[in-house]
Amino acid sequence: MSKDATYKRLIGSRRWQLLRRAVLTAHPLCEECEREGYVTPATEVHHVIPCENATNTREMENLMFDDRNLMALCHYHHVQKHMEMGRSGKAAAKRKNEEHLSRVVARFFGETPGGVF
Repeated sequence: MSKDATYKRLIGSRRWQLLRRAVLTAHPLCEECEREGYVTPATEVHHVIPCENATNTREMENLMFDDRNLMALCHYHHVQKHMEMGRSGKAAAKRKNEEHLSRVVARFFGETPGGVF
């Protein structure tokens, strides 16, 4: 499941804002920096298991709001986590664009890219 309307609704909800604030209040320092021996304020909350992995709305809600699935991170480590997961950077952007192209072609032409049109 991609960052669709459901994800956008949940991440913009009051419930998420309150949970995010609670996580950052409980963990004011970046959890990764602490492991490395640094003291850096946490400014972002990371979903350990990405909400996009959900196969339905209920599962996405469970991943979104489960405080055991959240980490308080600084911006640097949040980006690093996403890069490790292959969810950011040039390679990830290229892969996402190829996946999007495949869906569009399949929807409108009933075949995958590289097929005969």
